Amino acid sequence: MSIKTWGLDFGSTGIKAVELTRTWQGHRVTNYGFYPYSSTEKARGEKLQILAKIFPGGEKEGKNIIVSLPSHRMMVHRLSLPFKEMKKNQQVIKFEVESLLPLAIDQVLVDFYMAKGGPDGNKALAFAVRKEELKEQLSLMEEAGLDPESVVPEALALFWLARNLRVGISSGALLDVGQEKTTMIVWHDENLTLIRSISIAGMVTPALSHLADEVKRTLISYESGPAGQPVEKIFLTGGSAALPGIEEVFGENLKTPVAILDINRISPALMADVPEEHHHALAVALGAAFRESAREAERVNFRQEEFASVRKAKKEKTRATLLLSYAIILAVLGIAAFSVNLYLKEKKYQDLKAEIRKEFMQAHPGIKKVVSEVQQMKNFVQEEKARVDALGGLSKVSSPLEILREFSTMIEADWKIRVTDLIVEPETVEVAGEADSFETVNRIKSKLDKSPLYKDVQLKTARASALENVIEFKLQMKRGI
Repeated sequence: MSIKTWGLDFGSTGIKAVELTRTWQGHRVTNYGFYPYSSTEKARGEKLQILAKIFPGGEKEGKNIIVSLPSHRMMVHRLSLPFKEMKKNQQVIKFEVESLLPLAIDQVLVDFYMAKGGPDGNKALAFAVRKEELKEQLSLMEEAGLDPESVVPEALALFWLARNLRVGISSGALLDVGQEKTTMIVWHDENLTLIRSISIAGMVTPALSHLADEVKRTLISYESGPAGQPVEKIFLTGGSAALPGIEEVFGENLKTPVAILDINRISPALMADVPEEHHHALAVALGAAFRESAREAERVNFRQEEFASVRKAKKEKTRATLLLSYAIILAVLGIAAFSVNLYLKEKKYQDLKAEIRKEFMQAHPGIKKVVSEVQQMKNFVQEEKARVDALGGLSKVSSPLEILREFSTMIEADWKIRVTDLIVEPETVEVAGEADSFETVNRIKSKLDKSPLYKDVQLKTARASALENVIEFKLQMKRGI
């Protein structure tokens, strides 16, 4: 999917237009034009004809059009805004700049550019334009059947151009040298820090020397200021940048390195289809088309209040309606998914409950009343456990009955043994009794030694009784488990 944006620059001698297409591979100029017109008041008719040539379908073509306003029609002031949040500053910007403007605040439109990050995150450049200037420009576009999405300052268009070209320096300056004036911008760390419109054209060598002196004074003032940074390099563009010797004139007057902005060298694919002789003349239009790639705090737009774009409003309304539709669909799907999930859980619960009741009835077929299968089963288990524990069946310590059963299984049929006493303790068991001989006592001890129930068996007593052929004995066993 590609996104196309038109940038328009109404210069002193003609209209410059650039169609910039953005794809996953990057930006590329896919259409362009430089259309001269006369400098007389009758130029309006010529401009309309040019616009009809660029956009033969008018508004029906649905173009995203960005129009740049010349820098000498702008009022620019550097100031500190009270907040770091864009929305809050938008509410107070007119009050902040009112005392700085030579006109009543209701006669101008104001917008601002905020620097990115850093301790001075609330530093801004405020732009103001007379409503009459904007009205004149927009009436021309309206008569041509066009509704540009944004009207932006020329200086910002040049800044977007320099940043998107990635000229390779962190602090630089760009001069757009035209036939009537020169627009100068300075940036540092991807932030626009200085804007100046110099009413000197670059058509002849004396004028170039005068312009170089003005640039030099501007840089000295900027670099010596509290926020100033040394400018690493100055780039030249604009309609007069192709004048012979312009680099030498600036190089002789400025200590900073000067170079013509070579778009082909910096970004070969960007204007590959545009003849090189048109590159400098199209610089502002190209920069304006880069607006869509700028961050939100940089998107200055004078299409506000009574000059707001009808097309943009419809676009935002359509987008809001679409988002609302998506939200409703997602909500319905969410409710449906929740309901289905709840139904499945309820059904699974009911199936499990029926299975529990079935197993419960099989375990207790004679029960008449079922209130809570789980609880009743727990009660039955507790009762059975208590009943078995009474006999020692489930206790960790073997019961007397188990000990006697184990002892009796060791006695062979021809042995004569009688148990007279049994003492069961947690760790030991004592068995006292009578046997018919010492040999029988030794045999029963031998078998107890082999039993896994006991880890140690001792014969405590073995003596002859007063009765004939009777041996009294006592065995003590230590439990093995």
